[in-house]
Amino acid sequence: MSVDAGRLLWALSLCLDFSARGVGRHHQRVAFISLSIADEMGLGDDIRTLLFMAATVHDIGVREWGEREILQRLEVADPWEHCRRGCDLLREVGFLKPVADTVFSHHDRWAGPNPSGLTGEAIPLPARIIHLADRVDVLLPDGGCVLEHRAAIVKQVVSLAGRILAPELVDVFSRVGERESFWLDLVSGFLSRRLDEMGSGIHIRLDLASLEELAALFARLIDEKSRFTYRHSQRVAALAAEVGSRLGFPPEEVALLRVAGLLHDLGKLSIPDVLLDKPARLTPGEALLFRQHPYYTYHILREAGEPERLPQWAAYHHERLDGTGYPFRLTGEKLDLGARTVAVCDVFVAMCEDRPYRPGLSRSEIEAFLSEQVRGRALDGDVVALVLDVTRELGEALCAV
Repeated sequence: MSVDAGRLLWALSLCLDFSARGVGRHHQRVAFISLSIADEMGLGDDIRTLLFMAATVHDIGVREWGEREILQRLEVADPWEHCRRGCDLLREVGFLKPVADTVFSHHDRWAGPNPSGLTGEAIPLPARIIHLADRVDVLLPDGGCVLEHRAAIVKQVVSLAGRILAPELVDVFSRVGERESFWLDLVSGFLSRRLDEMGSGIHIRLDLASLEELAALFARLIDEKSRFTYRHSQRVAALAAEVGSRLGFPPEEVALLRVAGLLHDLGKLSIPDVLLDKPARLTPGEALLFRQHPYYTYHILREAGEPERLPQWAAYHHERLDGTGYPFRLTGEKLDLGARTVAVCDVFVAMCEDRPYRPGLSRSEIEAFLSEQVRGRALDGDVVALVLDVTRELGEALCAV
């Protein structure tokens, strides 16, 4: 089994764009603008591939929503911390290592000074293109007809030439900006399809090992949002894979279970930072924000296309066999063994861990809680029994994952 790396990246980029305004498509728009410039320049597939991959993850180093809001200003005094972190993160993923330096320099100013020590044409061309594309996206209006604003946007971009942005790229962008279709594509509901079309020459397939490596990167982004969920996704993934193996899943599906465990809380990046560590009981409205996270997990992974089991196994972890779970209200016959496994593993690991409102539970408390969930037709009894057996055997090894 292999996965289309390009489509997976632009799907996962959605979870990097959550803000108080909902799901943005900043990374997709930056990728589209970047490829439009590359096509106008007649760049080859190799540099287009690197450019596309870097554009879809260029802000992966952003830690908090507040930092993302600051980067929405046209000129940012010190934008490089997230560039450094993004570069470090990407160097840990084999197939993304080639884009790390581009991400490190994607805010480098044409005239300097820059932490990289580079200026002018010494700045990698993909980084120069992404910097320009990133600033164009910042200038897009929130509403109204985008064609009414294009002249003003181009004018502001031109004003940055030679100081912030590369002059020759500003000239190229000015030519691209003459096409009404370019602006309409950027703000239309057809952006994903257009990006898919533009990326048709980008052919990178990921095997399961590389998919797992990428999933581990995003699991780290998820878990580091709160000190209470540190390594939560890794532990769910490890437990789900072990349980799946003992249930007789073939090796490919065991690996996919591990990926589902790593990505099951992907949608939690939609939750405001302040709520993740809130020590008091959530208000009803805040609780509803938490309930949306598996919905986003499902649809972001669906955007990535294949394989179909992955979004189901990852996103159904709050569904119940009796149909009273959330957000899809699925009943037992629609929850296969993979989904049931991730659900039980998620509950077990969460019960072990401290939370802002309670310490981790004892083994006896966890067993009593899970037994109650089985009696109430929330969780699969056979899977619960196996999880309890596996965790008795693994003991402290699970917490060391």
